[in-house]
Amino acid sequence: MDEITSRMAEAELAEAKGDYREAYRLYGQLGKDIQARHGRFDPRALDAFEGVARSIGKLTT
Repeated sequence: MDEITSRMAEAELAEAKGDYREAYRLYGQLGKDIQARHGRFDPRALDAFEGVARSIGKLTT
């Protein structure tokens, strides 16, 4: 498993456990790191930022 896949799994686990603040933090940092290394529009960064939005949505409901 590569680093990005591993970090995405860690964020997904936090989200599944209901720790939405931690999931938000993990997804957000992963998205920024992917953009820095692979470009702004790398699909994996967009996936990570979707995780940020999903986590925020769960915090407010």
